Amino acid sequence: EYDDWQTFQREWLRRELAGALKRLAQYYGEQGNFERAIDHAQRWLAIDNLHEPAHRMLMRLYAANDQRSEAIRQYQECERLLDTELATPPEEETMLLHQAIKSNTTMPFIEPSTPEAGGVLPPLPSLMVGREDALNDLKARIGIPNRAEMRPVTVIQGWPGVGKSTLVAALAHDEEVAQAFPDGVLWASLGETPSLPAELATWADALGLSDPARTRKLDELTAQLTAVLRDKRILLIVDDVWQVEHATPFRVGGQGCAMVMSSRLNDVAQSLAPTPRDVYRLAVLGEDQALELLRTLTPETVNDHPNEARELVSDLEGLPLAIQVAGRLLNSEARLGWGVSDLLAELRAGAGLLGAQAPGDMAAQDTTPTVATLLQRSTASLDEIMRQRFALLGLFVPKPATFDLEAMAVAWETADPKPTARILVNRGLLEPVSGGRFQMHALLVLHARSLLA
Repeated sequence: EYDDWQTFQREWLRRELAGALKRLAQYYGEQGNFERAIDHAQRWLAIDNLHEPAHRMLMRLYAANDQRSEAIRQYQECERLLDTELATPPEEETMLLHQAIKSNTTMPFIEPSTPEAGGVLPPLPSLMVGREDALNDLKARIGIPNRAEMRPVTVIQGWPGVGKSTLVAALAHDEEVAQAFPDGVLWASLGETPSLPAELATWADALGLSDPARTRKLDELTAQLTAVLRDKRILLIVDDVWQVEHATPFRVGGQGCAMVMSSRLNDVAQSLAPTPRDVYRLAVLGEDQALELLRTLTPETVNDHPNEARELVSDLEGLPLAIQVAGRLLNSEARLGWGVSDLLAELRAGAGLLGAQAPGDMAAQDTTPTVATLLQRSTASLDEIMRQRFALLGLFVPKPATFDLEAMAVAWETADPKPTARILVNRGLLEPVSGGRFQMHALLVLHARSLLA
């Protein structure tokens, strides 16, 4: 995960120091020495001032030491830091703790423990709004609350930027999932060019297999994992699958396991799913959900410009990636005290969206891609003719407008547009609607126009 050995050593030392300070704060708190406990909790927080569990422990310690005003100030500082650095509100758990302290409720200084899935987990998503129903749908598919209805395989399919990876990350960290799968969660994110032996070795290492790094053959790793998982209850998550054969080595679960995969590609999702019913189509957000996401990111903008904000989420058609990028841009303008009306108009026209940075949880190795970079992953593997034909779709108007095969035939100067349309649909770049017509999301139209230019 790190570029060099020195970076790894620094990160390892930081994590070890944070863990030691947390344990010391807990120890002194248990001894009733709250002053020393608070000192160590402050040191823990100084290592990572955006770490909400550290903020919550400090709030609890202040409250236990009859310093409730300090606990409230600590919450306000946490809220300020998260808004400044991440443009997100505190977690619900932090807000509930703040309310409990304000109401003078008695509480322990250590957070109540909850079941936590082990294994290999993705990063906890920093923001997820409007996906409660989708999360519940997925939990039902993996047997929560009724294990008798568990589907062995579920494949999530949806457009680039619709939130597939965020949804599976939330699923991996869900408390009910931890209870239903007591042996943990094994997660992998593949992408276009995965290192399959390395990903499988990570799973093997998490399960305590001997010398997993020395086993390089996929069939050996798969056989080892299959033997270990035969009688376990583990949730297997394989995110961002681009080729069917890439997912095959990860099918190692026994009868007590469930598997969730995701892909932006229609044909890959259909091939991975045992039956059509095992494909879960993740739709864009509804207008109210999209507006709530925008409000979470930039409350002042939505409150001061309610009509323009609603028009913006409508124009962005509920795509979470587009709304998150727009929300962060608007929040930056509002925080500087600048007027946001012009920026709202620019965003509605699509200006600035492609070149803007994607949300931080989409970064890899300290490099935050632009929205255009993320979308280009969907078109980079197309051959030159296919990529040019996708670019020509930028001539059309985005959703809710539609166009037919005849219009595409004219744009592409071909007598038979069906093979190309079929490929673009399978790539998630074109959406079929009833009556033999098609449509495209506004962000994809912008991407097509950028390629055309």
